[in-house]
Amino acid sequence: MRKAVFWVVAGLALLWNGFGLYDLYMTLTVNQDYLAQFPPEMMAMIEAFPEWRRLLWTTSVFLGVIAAILLLLRRPMAERVFWATAAAMAAGFFGYDLPFGNGIEAYGTFGLVFSVILIAVQALLALYARWAARHGLLG
Repeated sequence: MRKAVFWVVAGLALLWNGFGLYDLYMTLTVNQDYLAQFPPEMMAMIEAFPEWRRLLWTTSVFLGVIAAILLLLRRPMAERVFWATAAAMAAGFFGYDLPFGNGIEAYGTFGLVFSVILIAVQALLALYARWAARHGLLG
């Protein structure tokens, strides 16, 4: 049963982070149909991102995908990469978006809550990877 749950969690982790990659691509390529669902304040904040913030966002998305792939490949390093993903996301959100990027207005209540959930999911996946390693599912 543990193995079946492991594969479900690993597959969901890849889907979750794969959607993050899709979101990044659609946003950075300025797909108007996709971006129409977001508030104009959020789009203005993203457009005003300094290049380092855009790079941090891109890095966190790719780290999440890499971590999920490492989990699927049953590599213990997945835990560290999930932690790095959560840290990069938190650094962007709490280190720039909220204090300097007008994040509170740009995100709105839903966006603020969802951003915290995004970070929490990566942390939970890191904890799951640790648990899986301790129970012989990784390595």
